Amino acid sequence: MTAENTKISPEAKGRCTIRLVDDDPSVLRALRAFLTMDDWQVECYASGKDFLASSLEAPGCLVLDVRMPGMTGIEVQEEMIRRGDRLPIIFLSAHGDIELAVDAVKRGARTFLVKPPKPGKLLSEIESACYADIERRKIEAYSESLERLWNTLTASEQEVARLVAKGLSNSTIGSILNISERTVRSHKEEIYSKLDVANAVETADFIRDMEASAEKRP
Repeated sequence: MTAENTKISPEAKGRCTIRLVDDDPSVLRALRAFLTMDDWQVECYASGKDFLASSLEAPGCLVLDVRMPGMTGIEVQEEMIRRGDRLPIIFLSAHGDIELAVDAVKRGARTFLVKPPKPGKLLSEIESACYADIERRKIEAYSESLERLWNTLTASEQEVARLVAKGLSNSTIGSILNISERTVRSHKEEIYSKLDVANAVETADFIRDMEASAEKRP
């Protein structure tokens, strides 16, 4: 539960939003003022339900109180997991809630800080969480863009593409798939055009990148 040694650029920082969820208005005011002074964009929510009704489009992280009336921070996390929301969570917990917070980390939260959090530690954890969220979104966007291009190929073209990527000749591919060399050449033209590649090597690079980026996605 230690912050990574990561630095976020001012431009990236400006695109991030820190979501604060706490039923104590004084805590929200204090944290908002502190984070705003450090040039973070901040949104405050007095309940888990209010937060869950908000948009998570902007990258950033969630600073979430463990124990709240109505809907606890743990229940908020459970609902986010159910919905597939992967915004990084930093839990704030009182001493009596540490066991709950540890369990939350085991379920995917980044860390927990005991209330009141040490300013330097809080900023470090927030920066680390935001950096991780930005990187995750980059990987997902790249992976999705490759998948979209791949899915423009027909099933037959995908078969040919995988064999082309192995460096096989047109005649060998034709024999394996029981199609003519002319058909293989036609498929290759479509593959190169749709994937925006120029040859077999670039086709192999495309497939390797697509598979590698898919493995990195959470």
